Amino acid sequence: MLRYAARNHAFTPAVELAIEGAVLWRVDGAGPPQAIALAAVREVWLEFCPTRPERNRYRCRVVLAGGRAVEFFNRTYRGVYDFHDTSADYVEFVHALVAAIASSSSCRFVAGADGGRYALSVAGFLVAVGAVALVLVFALTTGLWWLVLAKAALIVFYLPAAWGWLRRNREQVFAPNAVPTDVLPRA
Repeated sequence: MLRYAARNHAFTPAVELAIEGAVLWRVDGAGPPQAIALAAVREVWLEFCPTRPERNRYRCRVVLAGGRAVEFFNRTYRGVYDFHDTSADYVEFVHALVAAIASSSSCRFVAGADGGRYALSVAGFLVAVGAVALVLVFALTTGLWWLVLAKAALIVFYLPAAWGWLRRNREQVFAPNAVPTDVLPRA
């Protein structure tokens, strides 16, 4: 039985997931263990989803019949801005879970963000780049050089992360034996 334990954020308890045959067990300490039949899985979404404090965060979202989902990340929450990286265990568990689901279900395996959210993110990215360009033009024409330097520093810092998200998260369906490496952390 392969196990993976994580706590997604401050408002959820720690959860342990375990694969046993054609069942995914979910134990969170708030009640009895939940048995999820792998045959009930409709989609598995793998996504690169960094945040400011967690620049190397990845998510696995298992969508069940009826729309309910189980999701977990490649790190566990320990406190405010304190996360423990569990990438090696996460990658091993995701590969095992995808293989187990593939043999038990006719599920759809998807890497990246769904099309609507991806398009919205691209639009937001372009609006943000345009807004920064306008601020830079304004700052240069009014002589606020310190603002230009501050904005340039922010661009240098965040642009690679935003571009990385856009590059990795274009929606793509994948075969269970060929999980895209762009949506898995380096273990």
